[in-house]
Amino acid sequence: MLDLLTVVTYNAVINLAIAVIATVAWWRHPRQTDIVYWLVATWFMVFGAICMSMAEALPYHIMEFTGGTIYVAMTGFMRLGFKEFYGQPHRLREAFYVSGPIFIALALAELLDDPTPVRISLIYLGSAINLALGAEVLWRGKPGEQLPSGRLAAIVFASYAAADVLTAPLALLFPVQFVGRVPVSDWMAYTSMLLLIFNVLAFLMAMVLKLERSGEIQRQLAERDPLTGLLNRRMFLHEARRLAAAAGQTAIAVLDLDHFKAVNDTYGHKGGDDALVQFAERARENLPTGAVFGRLGGEEFGICLPGHDQDAALDVLDRFRDAVAREEIHSDDHRFGLTFSCGFAVMDDPARSLDAWMADADLGLYAAKNAGRNRIVAPRPGMMSPVLEARANGAVPASPEAPRLSA
Repeated sequence: MLDLLTVVTYNAVINLAIAVIATVAWWRHPRQTDIVYWLVATWFMVFGAICMSMAEALPYHIMEFTGGTIYVAMTGFMRLGFKEFYGQPHRLREAFYVSGPIFIALALAELLDDPTPVRISLIYLGSAINLALGAEVLWRGKPGEQLPSGRLAAIVFASYAAADVLTAPLALLFPVQFVGRVPVSDWMAYTSMLLLIFNVLAFLMAMVLKLERSGEIQRQLAERDPLTGLLNRRMFLHEARRLAAAAGQTAIAVLDLDHFKAVNDTYGHKGGDDALVQFAERARENLPTGAVFGRLGGEEFGICLPGHDQDAALDVLDRFRDAVAREEIHSDDHRFGLTFSCGFAVMDDPARSLDAWMADADLGLYAAKNAGRNRIVAPRPGMMSPVLEARANGAVPASPEAPRLSA
């Protein structure tokens, strides 16, 4: 048979170990607010467990009020930690939205002949509410982010809440007995062990999610352009090869922002950065689902359109070009226009390499620049020689007769 006081003491010791780990994590990352919330939760957990283990030194009503309220507040801080982790809006006072009313209810229970069973039940129910709200936070997560253990953490919190809900009626059905000033209860000893396991799992899930987020950040640094969030050159080419092999006929485009050096010279590098970021946002808004968009370097970008023939690709790219040309770039108090030139090719011969198709698209880009910029060009046999000659000479030849849009 488990001794309740011994179980609670073990609970305090294990919680202290968790608190020490959380303190070390905070010491290494003091500016991460989610860790601060979890740190507060762990020490609340320790203080609550210590209060509950001091049955021979403290009056039981102090244990109920102090230990119980602190325990409920602890689950509130756990929830806030996950809100901060996922970037969901919150305020510090939310940690006490449940523990505050529970404290009042604990005080009002004094009016009953035997308030202890009701108070114990309220503590379990208050914790269950916070844990259920925490499970909802975990289930929602962060839009666009898929952490492998996010849903598992939500299930752990939901199970933790369910265990508290199922335990709450036991305090009413089988009231805690006292031997002197020491509480004695078989069901509370066993359920405390179960809830301790859930508590350890809850903080373990927080650690796992932090590690997964760190791994995701490292992966994005390796695959994404840090300024725009687009695929970098290596990953864009990798995705283009994969899509071309899977989708068959696929359009590949190379585009370059027009007169971008003038943007940097006129509005500074911040203006240039703002232009790149807002250009990337417009690409996300205007390119179709399934399109792959990447930054190849500087002001040069690549677009891969799986399943698009020449007419379909031209339509998509020209609508995108028009959308960019119609909207101004905002940088501090400055407003300025932005256009791009683009060349594209349709990869319809699996025997040719991606590099060869990219070279064709690049020829179209040079032709678009030559034709006056702000246009889309697919390379044609007649344009190859002048473009290649111009590239060999290090210049783009003039061609005023070229149409605004070619295919």
